[in-house]
Amino acid sequence: MKCLPTLVAALGLLPVTVFGQDSTAKGNATPFHKGQWAAQFQAGTAFGSLGFIKFRSPTHALVLDVHIGGAHSEDLRTDSTGNHFGGLNSNALAQIRFGWRRYSGDGTAAKVVSHYSLGALAGFFHSATRFPTASQQSNGWMAGAFGDIGGTYLVTSKFGIGALATASLSYQKSVTKGSSGTKFRYRDWTIGGSAVNASLVATLYF
Repeated sequence: MKCLPTLVAALGLLPVTVFGQDSTAKGNATPFHKGQWAAQFQAGTAFGSLGFIKFRSPTHALVLDVHIGGAHSEDLRTDSTGNHFGGLNSNALAQIRFGWRRYSGDGTAAKVVSHYSLGALAGFFHSATRFPTASQQSNGWMAGAFGDIGGTYLVTSKFGIGALATASLSYQKSVTKGSSGTKFRYRDWTIGGSAVNASLVATLYF
């Protein structure tokens, strides 16, 4: 794939491209235009998301991302009397991110663009654990801020592929209730995100 070396090289130059270029620089232009829309599909190590991009100018856009994740597992134990329920674990997460994105490119015919975003996030999460003799469930919410940096290779004027790395700072509060009726309340600050959580991104432009 000819686009892969180009994309890798673009990501390697992101710090120079993004932070070394003034917003009023004449050389900073992209193939996008004011009023244009795009849909962004993200798949990574932590979760997937569906996002929408609204361009306010060729180099600035509003971004709305909806992240959804979850998992469920059950343990069945087998002995001489048959199969028996051993336990289950279940969790779900829904998160919305809204922010401002800045694009950088070499011109209106550029095939590679870099970008970074800053914004706010909010979400809800649920988890449940159950064993033959006990169970507990937790419900909570989170709020905070996020930032990301990435690059996109425009395969065509309507489709691009790229990569994105995200970091976030959030405050979380949850309530856990056990089968005995006891409630536990938790509050904590969480800093997350690194190259380990880098995501592959596909974007459709309209």
